[in-house]
This record gives sequence, structure tokens and C-alpha cells, in this order.
Amino acid sequence: MPSPQTVLGFALRSIELTTGRIAYLDEGEGAPIVLLHGAPFTSLGFVRVIRELRMHHRVLAPDLPGFGYSHASPGFSGTLESHASFVEEFCRALSLEGIVFYLNDSSGSFGIAAAARMAGNVAGLVVADTVPIPLTGPAWAVKLILKHVVGARPTRWLNRRLNLFAWLVATVAPWLRPFPASERRLLVEQFDTAAKRDRVIDLFDQMGRDDAFMHQTAALARERLAKTPTLILYGQFDPMRLIGGAARFRRLFPNSVVRIIPLEEHFPILSSGERVARLVLDWLATPR
Repeated sequence: MPSPQTVLGFALRSIELTTGRIAYLDEGEGAPIVLLHGAPFTSLGFVRVIRELRMHHRVLAPDLPGFGYSHASPGFSGTLESHASFVEEFCRALSLEGIVFYLNDSSGSFGIAAAARMAGNVAGLVVADTVPIPLTGPAWAVKLILKHVVGARPTRWLNRRLNLFAWLVATVAPWLRPFPASERRLLVEQFDTAAKRDRVIDLFDQMGRDDAFMHQTAALARERLAKTPTLILYGQFDPMRLIGGAARFRRLFPNSVVRIIPLEEHFPILSSGERVARLVLDWLATPR
């Protein structure tokens, strides 16, 4: 898929890293907020969030290696560890300082690890609609689903054939306020090859299997990020909140506040992006 100069009104930039040729959005000015997308979509899933945040901050949103307009290098393994290393490399290559990370869905698993390693350069965290880390207690069921349902061959086959996950995220998830047809089509077309569709399954599968990384990430976060200002965001009906996600992250990040978005489920950034952005801005503006 060719990279246009602009997409949805945003300038599309690129940078060469050891992890690949990475496409990213870079909007606004001021202190940097880095938005890390989850497995079922790309940086464009933050379209409504970016339009609001860029009026007050510099907002950067990369496509993960192999997702969207980014190309993974041949040596990029796709493990959680490799994704964490990508985040570190991306931020250092752009000389970002005083970073606020917005971690969403599956990016929480590797984004927290990257933030912990860069703790001295992290001004804050937004942990949004993310699986509890590690996947223990009630979250153990999520691990089984990721390993044996989402990562199963029939699911992979269906996703390759029907682009199922991208369609669900772009079409069904933003039920409160659907995307215009042109934006919805673009979000689905971001996964226009079998390889890109496999990236979604691969990342979910890694989350379900790499217990060691998940436990190490939690331990590193307790050690290095306990004092980091953190905003914990969940949709009211997000299953990850209902199995204790918000409470788990509240214990992991004692210097945190929790905000629940009414009527939303697992992806408030889609239909309630502006509301999400305002919550982030209000939190950033509150003295701590």
C-alpha cells in the first residue's frame, strides 16, 4: 500500500530504524504525547483523539512495525520484547523528552515495559483499556482466550480471509458514534494483506503465551514507575475493567487516578475520542 503525503488530514512522516521503516503522525507543538495503538488497528484509530490533543500538545502516533504504513525489518521478531525495543528506539531517534505515553489495548503489555526502561524520561502514563498485567487471577481466562481462541488456526484463517478484526474495530466498536464511511473504509484497508492481518493474531498470541515478559514488566513497573503520574482509563462496560483491570493498575501505579467513560466498552478512543482527549488534558492540567 503506497504511503500518501497526508492521511485523514494528517501529515504522514517516516523514519528508518533498526526495527523497520516506521510511519508515524506528528501533530501539534509542546510537550510530547506518544500514542501507541493496539493490535486490531493502527495509529489512525486515534484520529478523534489526535484532533483534540494536537491543539495543546505535540502528539506522535507511530504504526507498529508491520502495521499500517510501517514496514518491519527482516530481523523484527514480533515478540513483546521486540515491540518494547521498538518503542524505545522510536522515542530516542526523535529525541523526545518528558514523554507522556498513551497505552491502549495490547500496547499496554509492551508499552509499560518500554516506559519502565525509559523511566527517567517519562512524565506520565495513560493506561487505557488494557489487559491486567500479568494475566493472573481472573485475567487467567483472558490468557486462555488469547492462546486457544484468538491464536487458534481457525481464527487466523478467518481473519486472513475476512479481515475480521479490523472490520469489527472500525464498524462495530464505535457504536456510540460510527465513523464516516470514508474513515471506516480506510481503517479496514490498513490491513490489506495476509501478513498484516497475521500481525494482529501474532501480537495477541504473544500476550497469551509470554508469561515471563508479562511478569517482568509488572515487576519493572513497580520498581521504576511507582511514582509516575498515571491516568487509568476504562470504558464502563470494558470486560478488562470488569475482571479487575483498573484495580490491578491502581495497585501497580500508586500515583494514579481512575476515570471511567460512561456507556463505552473496550475502545472509547473510537467513538468517544474527543471525550478521551479532554480527560487526558484535564489530568495533565491538574497539579500533582
